[in-house]
Amino acid sequence: MMSTDGDVNNEVLGGLEELGLSKYEASAYYSLLGKGMISATEIAYSSNLPRTKIYFILKKLEKKKLVFINYQKPLMFRALSPKDSFSHILCKYETRVKSLKKIIESLQQINENGLKNKGIEEKKYLVLNQFSTDSKITDLIKKTNESIDISLNHWGNVILNASKDEILKAIYRGVKVRILFDFMCRADSIILPNAIDKKSSKISTNMFIFDNNSMIIINNDGTKSAYFDSHEIFVPTLVNQFNDNWVKVETSILEDNNVESINL
Repeated sequence: MMSTDGDVNNEVLGGLEELGLSKYEASAYYSLLGKGMISATEIAYSSNLPRTKIYFILKKLEKKKLVFINYQKPLMFRALSPKDSFSHILCKYETRVKSLKKIIESLQQINENGLKNKGIEEKKYLVLNQFSTDSKITDLIKKTNESIDISLNHWGNVILNASKDEILKAIYRGVKVRILFDFMCRADSIILPNAIDKKSSKISTNMFIFDNNSMIIINNDGTKSAYFDSHEIFVPTLVNQFNDNWVKVETSILEDNNVESINL
């Protein structure tokens, strides 16, 4: 939804107040912008400010170096350049922001040191919706240099279908692809190249592992997923678990599970 003129005006006036102007000062200065030299009466009219207070307000704006006053009668007023007038205020804000960043960094260090002393390490992971999951998988496949390992439960063929084209491109780049299908996985609509190593096993979790250092774990209906990078402590554990399962399972004849093969 587009903002109305009133919304924009309120936002600008609020910003001027944040920069240190009073409500009246903000209205007066805003009404002066882009009008050149105008009288106090015109300013009071366009800004809806009391005429009895307008001269006092404009004098305060002059002291703040926001307004130029021509003292020849009749008195005329002009807004000074906002960029020049507020530059010193912005410098103060920037200095303050830098100071606050240092304070936050110090607080973060205190927090991390405290957790470390207690044997606790704070980690975060990324939760994705269905659309973002497909996009993230595609992006990670494009960035993969060596290997992609995939485990798919009975629902996983839908996920595989969404990323099949990028997987084929990865194979052409020399990426090694291994897929563990669940025994109940129906992939009759998927045509897979012989270059993909395929086995069947009991699979409960949909998982993509990229170059053995990042992964996406997807829930059973594909509506949500979690992305983990190599900093997460359990990523190597799940990589090893996949490799162990791969070694234990004999190569399956996946045609019996309705997975077709084609030559590259």
